[in-house]
Amino acid sequence: MHNDEPALLDTLERGRLIEEVGEAIARCKPPQVFGVHGDWGLGKTSFLHQVQWYLTGDCPQQPEAVTEEMKKQAKDVEADVPAQKYGVYKAAVQAVWFDAWRYQNEAAPVVALLHEMRAQLSWGSRAVRATSRNAKVLVRGALLSMEGATKKIGLQYSRFHQANREWETENLASALPSHTLREHLRAAVAQLLPRKLAGLPPPKLVVFIDDVDRCEPEAAYRLLEGLKIYLTLDNCVFVLGMNQKAIEEAIAKGIRTENGDDPTMRAAAYMEKLCQNVWRLPAVRRPEQLLYDLLASTVDSSAVRSCIKRAVEEPAHSYLPSNPRRIKGLANLIGRLAPRLPMPNQEVEPDDPQAIVEAQLLVIVACIHQFHPDLYVRWEADSALYDKIRIWCEAVETRDDGITRPSEEPSLSFLQSLTLPLQRATPEPTGSAPEDYESTFPDPTRANVFWIQSMILHLGRQVASHRFERYLHGVPA
Repeated sequence: MHNDEPALLDTLERGRLIEEVGEAIARCKPPQVFGVHGDWGLGKTSFLHQVQWYLTGDCPQQPEAVTEEMKKQAKDVEADVPAQKYGVYKAAVQAVWFDAWRYQNEAAPVVALLHEMRAQLSWGSRAVRATSRNAKVLVRGALLSMEGATKKIGLQYSRFHQANREWETENLASALPSHTLREHLRAAVAQLLPRKLAGLPPPKLVVFIDDVDRCEPEAAYRLLEGLKIYLTLDNCVFVLGMNQKAIEEAIAKGIRTENGDDPTMRAAAYMEKLCQNVWRLPAVRRPEQLLYDLLASTVDSSAVRSCIKRAVEEPAHSYLPSNPRRIKGLANLIGRLAPRLPMPNQEVEPDDPQAIVEAQLLVIVACIHQFHPDLYVRWEADSALYDKIRIWCEAVETRDDGITRPSEEPSLSFLQSLTLPLQRATPEPTGSAPEDYESTFPDPTRANVFWIQSMILHLGRQVASHRFERYLHGVPA
């Protein structure tokens, strides 16, 4: 079964984007705050791990066995697929990882971030490679300087926390204390970075901040304020993994507005000032292929996998959401349901028409089970419900006079909250049911799109509702 842990291996065809972001980080002139936007399930954490791997050739958040296997694959010159590049800037970039949501209950998240920076720099920087006594003294002094600056920032935050958390008061944003603390931090970080080498960009610290959008709005805003006030350092780059809309909503709840200004507009401007470079993670370009690749780990029989592949290639339109997390869950469920297929010893010819139809029935059940559980519960209790679902997907009927007209939708209130990815069919004057459905463009990240409509339309009325009993209840039809 597939889990939801971040992956270091890129299986979503994002190699070029990984290199693009990595190069921008390595060669930019700090201070910089970059953003990587993606809705939940699109793989933001995996992408940040992969960028860190590209830059430094290290990713402590991943199991050591994974990184060792990746290095081994990179040395395989006869491999069919080129290995992911790693460690391209390991001599110029020091990385720190910060899970923002783990510290969202802290009064000052930026203080927690500074503690994490100090802790990771103490063992991940050249401190562990320092051999001379003078170098060790410099490193120790830099760490102590970071600790002192962190305490001062924490003290400031605690005072203003007691004063109704007025983060934008003149005292907190005053130039003198924030400027002094920034200079202390800049000097401390400089002592912990590698030396400048010919042919490489100036050394810099890259801080990956993940899951900002999972924080409570006030905590997210406090963290961003801390970055803006204290951490605009000329040797640091911050990379935020986030859902930009969620972050702007959090900012809108934290900022003050005057004269009836729209907080949403102010929040968008605030975010633009803080983070002027945002990459948007693309949705999965070939969700059916990703599903087939994932089935290699959940369905033992190669013949059954081939049959399912043929089944999902039949409809003209995509029947899957473009979200890798949701597709992983579907692959796990299909693996559990596959033994219910009526195939002797799970062996069948991939082009057997009957086997393809059975695989499509299984996939329909799996998709509704995985993506629309409220509908599945009702269908499980009443197998005849499938006919109403099909009519709702078609939304056409042939009248006694031979003219095809839009039908009245079944009175299924829980279907009304779903969005069909295909337009309703246009009645044909000849009286024949239309065969072509024009595509619409629903948001691929929305959870209420009824993607499986295309496969239901493909099967049409040739499949009776009782045929699904095998997959709904594990009993032959």
